[in-house]
Amino acid sequence: MRIAIISDVHGNIHALKAVEKRLSEIGVDDVWCLGDTVGYGAFPNQCIDWIRRNCSVVLLGNHELALLGFVDVSLLNDYARKAIEWTKGVITEENLGFLKGLGVQHFTDCCQLVHDTPGSPGSMEYILTKEDAYRALLYQQRNLCFFGHTHIPAAYRLLSSTVDRLNVYSLSVDAGRYMINPGSVGQPRDRDPRAAFGVFDTEFMRFVLYRVEYDTKTAAREILRAGLPDYLAARLILGV
Repeated sequence: MRIAIISDVHGNIHALKAVEKRLSEIGVDDVWCLGDTVGYGAFPNQCIDWIRRNCSVVLLGNHELALLGFVDVSLLNDYARKAIEWTKGVITEENLGFLKGLGVQHFTDCCQLVHDTPGSPGSMEYILTKEDAYRALLYQQRNLCFFGHTHIPAAYRLLSSTVDRLNVYSLSVDAGRYMINPGSVGQPRDRDPRAAFGVFDTEFMRFVLYRVEYDTKTAAREILRAGLPDYLAARLILGV
């Protein structure tokens, strides 16, 4: 199977629709979502609706946990907190009910899926360095783990006692333990404003990262129109 791995859509329907178009071009059999469908962007309901229609696996990210009251919003930064408070005012009861039925991790025969870290899913811990990855790789319960949260594409491998950072744009999963982050659909932070997602081929155990251009200016204008913080609009243009 060819499975699209998406994460951190963050209410950005313009980016999500661009990803949808690219998925239809390359062809996939399924879509897995690693969480943070809401927060920051101006279209949380539209993004949840898309996720509900298209994804067989959907996780809660820290923004959903805050929205549902499982995480104290004071633990979020000012921009995230303001966006969650705004989202509380527009989220539909149907979509809220959908989110309440989700979990913070999922297992398949080959993979563990989390939003943040396999050692403590839902903890909001970031994996940004090889040292962070080493600790996480020791605790993960499958040889392959997909994670999000950082908004930065990355891949790590633990082989023997050494962690290597790999080329995430194209890699084969073979010996060792792996952690792969497909980046963010709706708010990339690696100075590349294009939406990011990955495709994992379960037959050949191969992952490929894709980047897709979308109308960042319109997405930014909609954030401003919604009354959300200006910075959330500006960062889409810059990819930070």
